[in-house]
Amino acid sequence: MINEEISLALADEIIAYVNTRRDNKEEEFLKAKSKKNKQGVVTNGAIIDRMIVVIKKIIQEKDAIKDIEKSKKSKGQPSLEFQQNKYKKLIALVDDDVVDQQLLDLKKEYQEFVITNSNEHEAVAWLNQWASKASDISFATHVGKLTHSSSKSSSILDTSTGQDDHYLTTNRLNNLEVDTASSNAASLPIADILKLTVNNISVLDCLKIGHYSLFKKFTDDDAVVDKWCDQLKQSYDSTQKQSYFLSKQTYFPTQDRQYHLLMPLTSSSLVHALHLEHKRYWGEEQEAVRSQRSNKKYSATVTCTYPNKAYLHVTGSNHSNASSLNGKRGGRISLLPSMPPQWKSRIASYANKASIFDKTLAFELKEEINNLRNYLLLIKNKSLSISEPKRNAAVMNKLQAISSQFFNYMETINANEAREGWTVNGKLPLEQQLAFEPWREDEAVKALKISKLWQESFSQTYGRWLNQQLSQKGKLKTSAIQAALWADCFLLELREMVATQEVTL
Repeated sequence: MINEEISLALADEIIAYVNTRRDNKEEEFLKAKSKKNKQGVVTNGAIIDRMIVVIKKIIQEKDAIKDIEKSKKSKGQPSLEFQQNKYKKLIALVDDDVVDQQLLDLKKEYQEFVITNSNEHEAVAWLNQWASKASDISFATHVGKLTHSSSKSSSILDTSTGQDDHYLTTNRLNNLEVDTASSNAASLPIADILKLTVNNISVLDCLKIGHYSLFKKFTDDDAVVDKWCDQLKQSYDSTQKQSYFLSKQTYFPTQDRQYHLLMPLTSSSLVHALHLEHKRYWGEEQEAVRSQRSNKKYSATVTCTYPNKAYLHVTGSNHSNASSLNGKRGGRISLLPSMPPQWKSRIASYANKASIFDKTLAFELKEEINNLRNYLLLIKNKSLSISEPKRNAAVMNKLQAISSQFFNYMETINANEAREGWTVNGKLPLEQQLAFEPWREDEAVKALKISKLWQESFSQTYGRWLNQQLSQKGKLKTSAIQAALWADCFLLELREMVATQEVTL
């Protein structure tokens, strides 16, 4: 509830804010470095800087001037007071009987500035000047300048209540922070006034419910108060919305040759919530935790990372010119990776296939086969002998990698089938059926198992298939001799695999 005490406190906050701006302006007028226009006239005061130049021409005590130049503000001393003291110390260096026109002009310029600056920052005068600028201000969730920093399009305050569990929307935020956007950065001070708060009640809250008594501390003229309030209301109650040529626009079809013209806007409130979430994990404590983690040491503190994060730089400088929250983010928008879902591929069933040696197998073993092909091409291109012990061992290792992956794939297929004996009524050749299920004892495979010729037949088929895969891209030509070599190497691996399974059974 807004009572008289809160109204008076808010009025005092406005006065304090205006006085701070007055003091900052005077401080800058004193300490700034000289800036001249095309006519050579200093346009930014720079009183102390210019006074030092003048006094150096008048007095001989250069060390005294240098001491004043190098003096530093003491801890706790107000900045304006420090600059005023420097000004007074410089004046004190010049005797009263010395008359210098340049020095007199500087003193007069500063005195006139102080009077004008104080008058402009009387509460009534300041509000008369600045209240009308509230129309440049938008209290918004979606900010136009985040599309382009020079855009003058309207910003929007999202007051929608509809929600869809499939989407993360601004109105889903638990602690929604409303941004302050401005089509004219020079108008931002009036936004600061509207956000002044006492006991969680802001000047803006008072305006929204028509509680204007806080402004009556400045004037008894009700017409003036009403004028201020009507102007200040434009910051949240403006019906004039506009696009801009720097805005993004999309034609969205509604029916035949009919469209809605949509203007996408970035949700600054949502972006800021994400920024604050990331910021939680970048303090000194979190750095210590990550150091422990990288050193594989224990830490009781939980840490969190957002991999593959990127940043969009909205503004190059003066970030708060786009919006107040953009200033707090340093002009950056965090982007999370928008990657497609990682679908789990369905394991192929071979119950109705005629051979295991198909395109699916080639894909599963692609990496291992490529490694062998590339190594064989390297040996060929350099005219080296494959019989050299180290090179021969390297080839054998790569062949073993292929066969190991082959057996892993067969084991995966077996595990994926619903029942044992799934090969009995299948279309696979008998030797391939036994490769999948070497424990079978039915009449169809008994003779093959006794002779063990199925292992040689299966290995030869494997050797020819591997030969085809190696020569598939045309760069490597392999012969029947290599196919026989691949088959012999595989046969050893196959016999070991079958023996292992028989022992297990």
